Amino acid sequence: MNISRSYINNSTVEVTIIPPIQERVKKTFERLEADFCKNERKIHRFPQGLRRWIGGEGDRYIVPTFVALGPYHHGKPHLQKTEELKHAAAHYLCMKSGRSVEEVYAKVLAVAGEARGCYDNDDNAVAQFSDDEFAEMMFLDGCFLLKYMSSDYGCSLLTNRMVLSTGLCILRDIMLLENQIPWLVLDALMSTFSIRMTVVHMFLEMIRSGFIGSFRKGDIGRWADENSRPPHLLGLARSYLIIGIGMPPHEEEGIVDGDGDGGTFSIASSAVELKEIGIRVTPSKEEWFTYMNLKTDKLALHLLGELSLTPFFLNDFTACWLVNMAALEACTATDPISDDGFIISSYLSLLAMLMDKEEDVHELRAKGLIHSFFSNKEMLAFFKGFERHLRLGSRYFTIIQQIEHYKRNKRASIVIHKLVYNNWRIIVKLVSIASVIVGIFKAILSLKRP
Repeated sequence: MNISRSYINNSTVEVTIIPPIQERVKKTFERLEADFCKNERKIHRFPQGLRRWIGGEGDRYIVPTFVALGPYHHGKPHLQKTEELKHAAAHYLCMKSGRSVEEVYAKVLAVAGEARGCYDNDDNAVAQFSDDEFAEMMFLDGCFLLKYMSSDYGCSLLTNRMVLSTGLCILRDIMLLENQIPWLVLDALMSTFSIRMTVVHMFLEMIRSGFIGSFRKGDIGRWADENSRPPHLLGLARSYLIIGIGMPPHEEEGIVDGDGDGGTFSIASSAVELKEIGIRVTPSKEEWFTYMNLKTDKLALHLLGELSLTPFFLNDFTACWLVNMAALEACTATDPISDDGFIISSYLSLLAMLMDKEEDVHELRAKGLIHSFFSNKEMLAFFKGFERHLRLGSRYFTIIQQIEHYKRNKRASIVIHKLVYNNWRIIVKLVSIASVIVGIFKAILSLKRP
């Protein structure tokens, strides 16, 4: 917007000249496009459209409870005590590495401008910090996070305050979408402290093993491209869960494309309903999360189908992790057709589809698909909270199409299975009665023989 100054009777009059609309819309588009190009690297706010529905009561899955990382929640009163721990962590890491605080801080200062560009600078929570204040925050937050992930118990003070006395609080906080710091800050600190990426991999593997109940052996660093830079820890954790050390691509095993017949399909097939029509829901033995696969005999020689899903342990931390990964997908996915941007969302939505009643939750527990201290009612409420609000990827729709294909092509088998499934007690009684009658007739016939 230009300002033109005119002079009338020795007085200055300012006249605002509005650029042509074509120029304004072009510049706006270019500005938004430049910002969007950084979308995958940005530290996003929790999507407003999802905040009310999946953010948890009192924003429990959005606002940190113990430590603020980055500017969005920095300075909140209930998080102030942890600020001292950040200074202690920075001092310990510098002392252990033989580097001065000034030397390490200089490394962070060199990337602080780029790091600031990863946040929305129009956000008041970011704009309130000067460049020096922002750089210091990145330095202290980065040191705190690295110290926590390193499993270094050489300092009793930090071990007690950061690990033993906080339970799962920090684990929840460091996986919040709004509580991330740019990976380039951690990268600068890791190179300065000579901390290898293997340390981060080991930390993520420990968390993953508690999440799905198995620890991978061998070179756990193989799973990711060492030359690629993740946006932040939450983004890295999501990649680690869904890629692992060998998850096949979409077209191979792990998710099978539909039969290409398209058509309409229903979206309501609970675990009990699937069991009724002959599809068993079973835990997968694969080592990556979000595995989903429906196996059926294309020659219709077998009655049962098998829907395999990754089993996992659900507690408050893993629930928080899943919510924030789904929120991250909502912020960063760019293709509404492909599944790649909505892998976590598709998995959660499929589980929600399988849970219509508490009876379905009990069935999934009995099959070993979900382990949790949550009650059936609590688990049902958690997953049904996702159902109407998450974006669905093609992985979800592929499984639904496969279920519908099964229903259409095995109608006779399904009728027989339903009859047996719903009346098995009566059938067992009839078989028992028939066995008794046959036994009586055999006894009578044996008495008549000479």
